[in-house]
Amino acid sequence: MRSFFTCNRLHFTLIIFLFSVCVSTSRCGDLEVLLKLKSSMIGPKGSGMDDWKPSLSPAAHCSFSGISCDQNSRVISLNVSHTPLFGFISPEIGLLNKLVSLTLAVDSLTGLLPMEMANLTSLKVLNVSNNVFYGKFPGEITLRMTELEILDAYNNNFSGPLPTELVNLKNLKHLCLGGSYFSGPIPDSYSEIQSLEFLGLNGNSLTGKIPARLGRLKNLKRLFVGYYNAFEGGIPEELGSLSSLQRLDMANCNLTGEIPKSLGLLKNLEALFLQINQLKGNIPSELSDLVNLKTLDFSFNKLTGGIPESFSRLKNINLINLFKNKLIGGIPAFIGDLPNIKVFQIWENNFTSELPKNLGQNGKLEVLDVTSNQLTGQIPRDLCRGKLKTLILMDNFFSGPIPEELGACKSLVKVRIQMNLFNGTIPAGIFNLPLVQIIEVSHNNFSGELPSNISGDSLGILDLSNNKITGKIPPSIGNLKSLQALFLGRNTFQGEIPSEIFDIGRLSKINITSNNFSGEIPTSISRCTSLSSIDFSQNSLSGEIPEDIGSLKILSTLNLAHNRLSGHIPNEICSMTSLVILNLSYNSFVGRIPSGGQCFLFKDGSFTGNPNLCTPSMVSCPAMLDPLQDSGQTRGKFCSPVFVVAVVALATVLLLVPSRSQTCHECEGSVGTLELTDVNCSLIPGSHELQENIHQDSLSCQM
Repeated sequence: MRSFFTCNRLHFTLIIFLFSVCVSTSRCGDLEVLLKLKSSMIGPKGSGMDDWKPSLSPAAHCSFSGISCDQNSRVISLNVSHTPLFGFISPEIGLLNKLVSLTLAVDSLTGLLPMEMANLTSLKVLNVSNNVFYGKFPGEITLRMTELEILDAYNNNFSGPLPTELVNLKNLKHLCLGGSYFSGPIPDSYSEIQSLEFLGLNGNSLTGKIPARLGRLKNLKRLFVGYYNAFEGGIPEELGSLSSLQRLDMANCNLTGEIPKSLGLLKNLEALFLQINQLKGNIPSELSDLVNLKTLDFSFNKLTGGIPESFSRLKNINLINLFKNKLIGGIPAFIGDLPNIKVFQIWENNFTSELPKNLGQNGKLEVLDVTSNQLTGQIPRDLCRGKLKTLILMDNFFSGPIPEELGACKSLVKVRIQMNLFNGTIPAGIFNLPLVQIIEVSHNNFSGELPSNISGDSLGILDLSNNKITGKIPPSIGNLKSLQALFLGRNTFQGEIPSEIFDIGRLSKINITSNNFSGEIPTSISRCTSLSSIDFSQNSLSGEIPEDIGSLKILSTLNLAHNRLSGHIPNEICSMTSLVILNLSYNSFVGRIPSGGQCFLFKDGSFTGNPNLCTPSMVSCPAMLDPLQDSGQTRGKFCSPVFVVAVVALATVLLLVPSRSQTCHECEGSVGTLELTDVNCSLIPGSHELQENIHQDSLSCQM
């Protein structure tokens, strides 16, 4: 214990000595400042900067992580990034007056930016992005930062108006104030920062009109003003004067009006993002002059007309997004000739005619989505000459078979072609693609059988419903270890349900309704505890519900209606607390309907069409009821309606019909005088069967 106190006393003495030395020498002052900064920046839950420790060496701080010094051991660069600090910047930051670069990014720092930062007059780089700083951005601190070239405060919680003091920064090239809560208009005076190459004001709450004077920023290469801003009016035509502009992002900022033709003057433009606005009118053909354009996104607007034929000149374009507009006409044939096109998405428009037959021949097409148009014709055979990943053609009028080439397209991840007029047999190779995650081909006219070998390792959703597919489900379907949803309903499948399906550990939903499946429900179903929805309705399944069905703890839907299932309904169903939809109607179940627990949720409609079921409130049940489940065992067994009919018929024949010549009138009278109440049992539902049998006996007398 004594040695412990001695050690701590020496450590404390060292710190006191160090600080006294640092106060008396300017060279050691930065060390003390850095230690104070560390103390403030590491919050109660923070960590990091572990090597920032006191030292007797006057230049020890120059070896701290993230620190660079000049020849006089003064700190000129401080970079602490991607560290969970959770603290704040202390005023001592202003003592590091030789700093040229200050980067405190992605540190979860909070609080206000200290005004003492105004003393950092040598700064060229100030990056406080991706933190939680709040309040008004103190533009005053930049007034003497005449050398500042980069100011990045992206993704914080700053509020209030954009700082106007920045216009005095004549060397400022990169200004990013996006991702906060700045409000009000964009200052016109920002057009005076002629050195700007990057201006990011996106992701705020800015309003007003976009200043036309921004078109004076001749050196501007990247302009971001979209997302969450709510500007008035449209795109200023003057932006066509930004001759150096390479990227223009004005997405999702409430723009109205038409796309200015002047944007076609931006010869260096590589990316144009105008999506999620209220732009209308035709796509200007002048945009075909953007010969360097690689990315064009006009989706989610109100554009009309067609795709300009002049766009055939856009030889560098690799992405065209025009979905969710009101565009019409055919898809120009030149789309297939674009040498670099990778992504072509035009869903939810009114395009007609066929896909270009040469689409995909460039060997670079990766994404094709033309959902919800009025397209016809067949799938081009060369779609997957390169690296096609996404093929979405649903809700059109495509016809014909799926090209066999797609069955060999090993790059495919999504195949969604439902709600068309396709026919023929689905290529066997599609079910064995190594990367495919989704196969949705429902609501078509596909026929034939499934291949005997199925082995898609990544397949998560398989939807073949509403077709004319026949045959059996191959046992190899159990190879789909990633399968989560299997929809085979409304086909003409037959045979038994392969037990291998329920060896798929991730299977959540299975729907095989409206087929010709027969046999029993595999007992292996109880092992598939990931199941949340089962629909086996409208088949010819027989046998009983597996007793271990209660092990499906997250099952919410169980539909076995319209089959030939029999036996008792397992009481375990009442303990399945996740089960909210149960339909066992129109089968041949017998005995009591289970009660208690979750079963209170299920109405009579869940059990209708099972004549030998009785409700829990009934005193006795039909003969098929398990004797052990009814307290009146013998009575229920020998007093069933069928037994009563047999006794009545026999008594009638033996006692009242002495000869074959006895008249029917006497026979009828005998039957008519039989008192049903003399039978020593209670006639419960099913007494209509007794009446029918009596009626049949009467008919036999007439014979």
